[in-house]
Amino acid sequence: MDGRVARSGETRAKMIREAIEVFAALGYQGASTRTLAEKAGVNLAAIPYHFGGKRELYLAAALTIANYARERMAPVVARLRDADWADQITRIDEALSSFIDLVVGSSHPEAWISFFVRCEHDADDAFRMIYEESVGRFERALTEAVAQTIGCDAGDESLRIRVAIVLASIANFRTLRNLTLSTLGWDQLNPDRLEQINKAIRQFALRELLSAPAQVVSASREANPQSK
Repeated sequence: MDGRVARSGETRAKMIREAIEVFAALGYQGASTRTLAEKAGVNLAAIPYHFGGKRELYLAAALTIANYARERMAPVVARLRDADWADQITRIDEALSSFIDLVVGSSHPEAWISFFVRCEHDADDAFRMIYEESVGRFERALTEAVAQTIGCDAGDESLRIRVAIVLASIANFRTLRNLTLSTLGWDQLNPDRLEQINKAIRQFALRELLSAPAQVVSASREANPQSK
């Protein structure tokens, strides 16, 4: 009995691994159940038997990526929410550095990145699942830490826009990696180049995030017309 359970778990895990590859390459609509079964080396009946159907297999694949992302993101989020830090800017800078390393520098399987890019384009349940456990957790913690540092409300729209710009710029270095390499004239990202990118993004991010909120700048300009 235990042996059958173990084999069933191994089969399920293999089907999820192979499904990520198929969905990443073909998208949800393009991936047929036959292709999914053949890739995993199982018969068609295995999909409804283990998951219930194609959609459930798709969401199980997304959950695998989401769980991995949550585990990797947890210490970064904890660092941002650590109230014992005396230097708030250093806390934010180090958390950004770790986040950049996770997104840009880590050796996640490319199929996982392609899977996320496809479901992000579709804005479906798989995207929301992965986003919530990865970028979403970091975004909320970062926004709260920056708001505390510059003395504004975490719901300030100008701050949320700046956070969104920073996160998008970081993500693009991974999802648009070939564009980055071509623009810089590089053939690959080695550790030294990754460190250069990490430093440049952090400098940009800190300058953007720690600037005065838009309404404060606006009020200052109204009081000093010559500064416009």
